[in-house]
Amino acid sequence: MTRVIGVSVALVVALMLQTVVGYQWFGRFIAMDLVLVVVVGTAIFFGPTAGLVSGTVAGLCQDALSGGVLGVAGLAKTLVGFLAGVVATQFIVSGIIPRGVVFFASTWLHGVCFLGLYAMIERHAIGRPWRQILVQSLLNALVGVVATQVIERGPEWWKRRQYNRRHEGRRRLAR
Repeated sequence: MTRVIGVSVALVVALMLQTVVGYQWFGRFIAMDLVLVVVVGTAIFFGPTAGLVSGTVAGLCQDALSGGVLGVAGLAKTLVGFLAGVVATQFIVSGIIPRGVVFFASTWLHGVCFLGLYAMIERHAIGRPWRQILVQSLLNALVGVVATQVIERGPEWWKRRQYNRRHEGRRRLAR
């Protein structure tokens, strides 16, 4: 139950940051998909089913908020969440570089699916947004790797910090 609440809170925060704060700060110049980072992170930590469910919910919420065709981002994020979970269960992705590769490849897959679906719906060519997808992939990989490291190692760092504070206080009293 705590996993569901944690992932739900992370998705809501990512949606709010991306739709409100991200657009105000960065505009269209830097496109980071924080919702996709949460979906891929969920798939890495909890497996393909959790990635599939979180991708579906996050994508449909994102579609509803964006005003586009309902279901396009949902389908793309569902596919990416499931495949990222399958990759995470079949291969060891506990290191920084393998996780970066998963986030990078997931962003490319999401971009191709999203643009391809819109191209089929609106019956026009995809165009050449490859530079934007490359920048988004690099940013998503960076944010995803940092976020997963903080999630994994955060409690350990916090305990170490509290331990050091306690012992510094005892050392000061002993002097």
